[in-house]
Amino acid sequence: MRIPLDYYRILGIFPQATDEQLRQAYRDRSVQLPRREYSDLAIEARRQLLEQAYSVLSNPTQKAKYENQFLQAQSAYQEQEGAESSATETEAIRESSSVTTWEIEVEPEQLPGSLLIFHELGEYELVINYGESYLSTLPTSPLSLNIDDTATKQRSDTFLSIALAYLEISREQWHQQAYEGADSAGRQGLTLLEKNNLFPSIQTEIRTELHKLRPYQILELLALPLKNKTPRQTGIKLLQSMLEERQGIDGKGDDGSGLGIDYFLRFIQQIRTYLTATEQKDIFMEESQRPSSVAAYLGVYALIAQGFAHKQPSLILEAKTVLEGLEPRQDVSIEQSIVALLLGQTEAAAQALKRCQDQQALNFIREKSQGAPDLLPGLCLYGEHWLQTEVFSHCRDLQGRQPSLKDYFADQGVQAYLNRLLTPIAPRPRPVKKKENIQPSRHNTYNHGTAVPVADPFPPLPVRSSSPIDIRDARRRKRLKNSQKPNPEPIPETVSEKSSSNKPASTQTIPNSKPPAKGSPRRNNRRVTLFRPKLGLMAVAVLGGVGLIGLATTWLNQSNAPLSALEEGQYSVALHRPLIDIPAANAQMVTVTGMLTSEGAQQVIETWLGTKSQALGKDHDIESLKKILADPVLTRWQKQAQQLQQNQSYWTYEHQVAVNSFNPSPNNPNQAVVDANVKESAQSYQGSQPGRSYKDNLRVRYDLVRQGDRWLIKGINVIR
Repeated sequence: MRIPLDYYRILGIFPQATDEQLRQAYRDRSVQLPRREYSDLAIEARRQLLEQAYSVLSNPTQKAKYENQFLQAQSAYQEQEGAESSATETEAIRESSSVTTWEIEVEPEQLPGSLLIFHELGEYELVINYGESYLSTLPTSPLSLNIDDTATKQRSDTFLSIALAYLEISREQWHQQAYEGADSAGRQGLTLLEKNNLFPSIQTEIRTELHKLRPYQILELLALPLKNKTPRQTGIKLLQSMLEERQGIDGKGDDGSGLGIDYFLRFIQQIRTYLTATEQKDIFMEESQRPSSVAAYLGVYALIAQGFAHKQPSLILEAKTVLEGLEPRQDVSIEQSIVALLLGQTEAAAQALKRCQDQQALNFIREKSQGAPDLLPGLCLYGEHWLQTEVFSHCRDLQGRQPSLKDYFADQGVQAYLNRLLTPIAPRPRPVKKKENIQPSRHNTYNHGTAVPVADPFPPLPVRSSSPIDIRDARRRKRLKNSQKPNPEPIPETVSEKSSSNKPASTQTIPNSKPPAKGSPRRNNRRVTLFRPKLGLMAVAVLGGVGLIGLATTWLNQSNAPLSALEEGQYSVALHRPLIDIPAANAQMVTVTGMLTSEGAQQVIETWLGTKSQALGKDHDIESLKKILADPVLTRWQKQAQQLQQNQSYWTYEHQVAVNSFNPSPNNPNQAVVDANVKESAQSYQGSQPGRSYKDNLRVRYDLVRQGDRWLIKGINVIR
């Protein structure tokens, strides 16, 4: 069997190498052993090829003869390559298929060793092609590493080489930010081993890398144009599988990505800009049923976005219900005031503003309401600004759109829905027996004293309920039934100017609220009159008819909040002040600035190893060392990188890191020590020719120091 190898490449040297360089290369290649999973047959075949190459090149007579043949073959190849460039396209394809580089003859049993050498040279496609061809020549037999059968071992070694080649291709694709291609290559290698029930440890290694790759793959798929529905749907399914494995956004499950809760929250914030409002609503409202207050909060924004943009107030009413459930554990006054405004419930909007502690937002609203009897003009302007900056900007299909309350309320469908919502329900008396006294119901008594039972206190509106808790919570109904106050206090007509706070302008969560109280139909009609000139709309049709039953319905809805039974101890997330910094859409998912945590220490080490690859790599990005290293190690690595650059040589690296321990200094909060296991594979190059290579499994101590807002490495010591 002939394979495209020459003796120089087998030993990793140039044809101009001296005798000493030849001997050193042979020693290095002999000491460097393949992975321990290979059988002794593959290792022996590789050794034979190394000895064969060295014996020819170390013998002057044989070397001269070999060099003469080698140079003739190279000249012929270059002539054919030149002729190919002047031929037509069809002729070029035909000629290129017959052009080959130098080849050597190997025995069939030596092919597993040849695949090892191909792998060490980075010729992964050749590993796959020749490996698959070789497998077709072997007799089929049960595969087991415990059977002392030559054919079985050769098949196992070949499967291993092909799987590892796919793994390396996956890593190359990952580094080139081709995440979907990386996933595809990795899965081909994994499927090959799973199908033949081989090397469980290698299978685990590939799965681990695929799990870590998954967040990047999701980002790549979701960032595709919206017309690419199938791949984007694949990205959404991958996200849902991650959420399931993690047991929710703020769950404690393990999805294998290596992202802690805080970093995963950052990832969720990052991908929101790639999802449409509908996609966000479907994902987050489903997640809210775990229950999860984080998902419920994000779902509220998606409901508001879709409801306002597509003029579907039923979704805004659903958002109002979810907000009522979040109110006991999270400040949502701003959201409640804007949602009430969009539902035409001006009294409820005024009541929510009274609870607002966002001083900057209140100042804006007051300033824009000067000269008006209430704060509704300012609230309308603030609402449009809030919708654009805090809602639309996080939805893929709404970014750049200008929200308009005028267009929203002018829509006939919105007007019809709000009229239904705000119109009192006609009472339906029950038939009663004669001589039987009807006792007035405390909860169904009008302000003027009429005592007529109502069959259902909720208006028949087509509102989907996605709450994780039944709306008609038994305990709340019991408290409502036993209440000693049949009627809550009336709502003031105007918003109080005395509300104060120190919260930023873009605040989206505020303190606990009390349920809005019932008011008389006469007062509600006056509110509609005030609201009409502020919006310049036909508000009589939109907001008219705010009667007693409508307010009673609002009060009952609040008292039966769907998320009221959420468990304590969950994350409270506000988009304007997340638990962690939210990167830009094209930024890295994690950074290493700020106070150091265990996960931050892991990122520091990974950043250093990535920077090392850049500084000592082909581009010689020496300046990047200053971003992760501090003296004395900074000076040492700068000199080494400069020397490589002067010699026109470079290294390529592959790294795997596992932090064993992270110990902040008890005496200095700006220093820490990290103990980590580092697997490092490296290949040197002189020009375009490969040179030395090695694979190390080291335990390293890193001494870290904080300078400004960045953690740097000032000491690197190999423990073993």
